Amino acid sequence: MNAAPDRTPLSRPFFDRPVLEVAPELLGRIVIGHTPDGPVELRLTEAEAYAGPNDPGSHAYRGRTARDGVMSGPPGQGYVYFTYGMSGQSA
Repeated sequence: MNAAPDRTPLSRPFFDRPVLEVAPELLGRIVIGHTPDGPVELRLTEAEAYAGPNDPGSHAYRGRTARDGVMSGPPGQGYVYFTYGMSGQSA
């Protein structure tokens, strides 16, 4: 039997650490988004860790853009990248 996911809110200092420390600690956590239809809860089962402007694999590597500007902001903000090949529609 799996343990209940940790729902303790995370503070900005939690995220203000090296990415290779933060990413594994996010696994199993619940992210809650609010929509006009009500809350949506997602359990994190995967996390990628990029070191922003210092990491050629990061979208922030070539400088701030409108799409990835949140990556240049304060710690604790989310950046969600839409995967190529996905239509965004369910069958």
